[in-house]
Amino acid sequence: MKKVNWVIFIPLGFLLKVFGIIKGQKNESKKIVKGPAITISNHTSFYDFMYTFNAIYPRRMHFLAAMKMFYENGLKQVLKLSKAIPKALLQSDAPATLKTFKVLKRGGIVSLFPEGQISMGGVFMKPSYSVAKLIKKAGVDVYFIKHHNAYMVNPPWTKKSFKGKIFTTIEKYPKLDIMADSVDVIYQKVIDHLHYDPFLYNQSKKERYRLNDIKGLEHIVYTCPKCLLETLVSNKHRLLCENCGHQMPFDRYGQLDQKGINHYLEISKDRLKACHEKDSNYTLTAKVQLEMIKDKKMRNVGSGRLTLNQTGYYYQGTISGESVSLQFHPKDISSLPSDIGRNIQIYSGYQIYQFVFKTSYLPTKFVFFGEYLHELEVKKHA
Repeated sequence: MKKVNWVIFIPLGFLLKVFGIIKGQKNESKKIVKGPAITISNHTSFYDFMYTFNAIYPRRMHFLAAMKMFYENGLKQVLKLSKAIPKALLQSDAPATLKTFKVLKRGGIVSLFPEGQISMGGVFMKPSYSVAKLIKKAGVDVYFIKHHNAYMVNPPWTKKSFKGKIFTTIEKYPKLDIMADSVDVIYQKVIDHLHYDPFLYNQSKKERYRLNDIKGLEHIVYTCPKCLLETLVSNKHRLLCENCGHQMPFDRYGQLDQKGINHYLEISKDRLKACHEKDSNYTLTAKVQLEMIKDKKMRNVGSGRLTLNQTGYYYQGTISGESVSLQFHPKDISSLPSDIGRNIQIYSGYQIYQFVFKTSYLPTKFVFFGEYLHELEVKKHA
């Protein structure tokens, strides 16, 4: 694994640093990160890579990034220049692990986002247990780099910005402590250090953010809390229900009707849980387009129908003009990475199946139901 080229790194790093300042990033910690080391960060916005980079600049690092990003125009060029390491999400990846240890062996810094995806509601998501095993095996210093309120400035459900302040903190987990701790203790420390809810945080911080159009929020907040129908639409700075007329204003503290976004996501999750408890054969189904890696890009390769129930995910359709039937079991899929409002992704080995939906809230609904079914499988085999 080659080091990042200094000729590229210095000017690019300076530009990212300036852009971070413009975004509102403020580094509240003066800790110096020295390699070999692993940095671990929460993931609530698309710009978290930049915020982590800025927190330790001018030291160089290698990011572990989703394999899919290496096939997207614009992103893949930046990732290759920065010597990022491609990672198959939410599963073991031997080549990525090997490259990680090569970087650490020569005294480098590797940066991880253990949630494996951007949190829809901004709340820290339970990471894979494998991150604790990696930390234990690596035996190097770990730095928890947490970004507070990045979700408020650039939430993942829109490309628009809500200008305001972002606070970055760094906490060191020394390698001597890691050597003494068990894998279970390490895992709990990862959760404790990175646990974060932007709305609880901002209740005490009381930072205000510039209002912007919230179009896209209805892709994740799709259930009306009053009539419980999936009939919410956005209108500038509010969501309103087309069925009962209920309105929820979005304010400068990042709250929707004086509650955090995650509150409304839990309503949708509870509805799906109730539907399944009432009928164990409860099923989600939708027409989809299928995208896969082809000619080094994510391309449309077919169409069909994706179905999800307690027995699994089923795709009946076409790939490159041929009829196919694909099946994936919920126990093997802890979560579904998603481009909000557009698709869900299933990683199987080093193959990516990206299912694109026409109805914008359905990807989120599939994510919620899939996570619930996975939890049932885990409990069943505990």
